[in-house]
Amino acid sequence: MKKKISLPPNYFYFSIMLIIPFRYLIPGLNLIPILWNLSGLLVMAVGLYLIWKPYKQFMDHNTPENFGTSTCIVSDGLYRYSRNPMYVGGVIFLVGLAVLLQNVAGFISAIFFFLVMHYMFIPYEEEKMVRECGNEYSEYMKTVRRWI
Repeated sequence: MKKKISLPPNYFYFSIMLIIPFRYLIPGLNLIPILWNLSGLLVMAVGLYLIWKPYKQFMDHNTPENFGTSTCIVSDGLYRYSRNPMYVGGVIFLVGLAVLLQNVAGFISAIFFFLVMHYMFIPYEEEKMVRECGNEYSEYMKTVRRWI
């Protein structure tokens, strides 16, 4: 059985790898004061929680987090507030990492991740869910925001 690759995590990992060199290649933009940068750890922790908790909800509902056929609409927990809490968590984590590394150019990575998810993956995923779940997902889209 061939495993399907979930592409959004690959963009997330790429975004992390994009942030790290900014600290060293553009040191003139290391503008976030030491000590303030430690708040990035808290922001990263929030981001990780917002990635992990929805992933666990998918597993609890026995529905795939990748592009496999959905078994149900997950609309409880964090999915009551956002249709894409994992992506929200990814953006928040990347912002926290940029703060931790003190380089304001690192925010480019969070913006990149947001734009790729917003324009490339989310429209595809929403169209797929409407196709697979019909009116139930359309109604869910009317009551829950795409991001927050």
